[in-house]
Amino acid sequence: MDSKEIKDSYIEYIKENTHVNLLEGDSQEVVTPFVNTYGDGISFTIKYDGNYYILTDDGFTLWDLQLNGIDLTKKNKRHHLLKSILNYNGLELIGEEIIKKTKKNNLGQAIHDMTQVLLNVYDLSLLHPQTVQSHFLEDVRSYFDGNAEYKVFPDLSIAGKSRLVHKFNFLMMSKGSYKLVQVHNKITKEKLHFILASWLDTTENRIKSYGRYESLSIIISSDGYKELKEEYEDALNEYGVNIINFQDKKRLKAQLGA
Repeated sequence: MDSKEIKDSYIEYIKENTHVNLLEGDSQEVVTPFVNTYGDGISFTIKYDGNYYILTDDGFTLWDLQLNGIDLTKKNKRHHLLKSILNYNGLELIGEEIIKKTKKNNLGQAIHDMTQVLLNVYDLSLLHPQTVQSHFLEDVRSYFDGNAEYKVFPDLSIAGKSRLVHKFNFLMMSKGSYKLVQVHNKITKEKLHFILASWLDTTENRIKSYGRYESLSIIISSDGYKELKEEYEDALNEYGVNIINFQDKKRLKAQLGA
């Protein structure tokens, strides 16, 4: 099975297992095939206010996390991480609702972004307290910014064949080739699906822009690396995706250094 067949199979799976239910009024509920850290399905509501389509979790995510002992409403390190995740993906926190506003022509992208963001927010419940305090992405960014051995271009977006836009935290020039980088605290099953989907979906545009010698590296925290399942690492390696423990600076430099 080639990469196109795998991508088509994955997209077909998403189509068949995403359900839209009509609610009261003109609201509709989107039920995705993805599950959160507690094993419950990721879902949200779409409303139309006459100008914008408004995607909202109706405050359920923060409420659910609070029930499980994770309070993201307090102005602490986790709350800062929450705001960073939302800002990076163009979402808002209004009261305790996570919201994304969009026009009709960008609705598909908004649904994609909302799903990924809700998964990332739930992942905050998995973080070790020391990892939360370190603001992991900021630590990675600071390390690269302060080290002349890396040629770094931050915050790259690439459109996929599906017309969805996929985000990468860094583009790096390393030993004459391009290296795309995503930063994750840890790899869950849902995160694995998103990584592979974005990598396969962007294949054509990546080759047009950077040739056939580009690659993807995933930088994860030390805690995330210790908990990494072998099957997840094998799945990523099958597509040439490297996983690097941020604590292993020697390997980081060997893989991504100029």
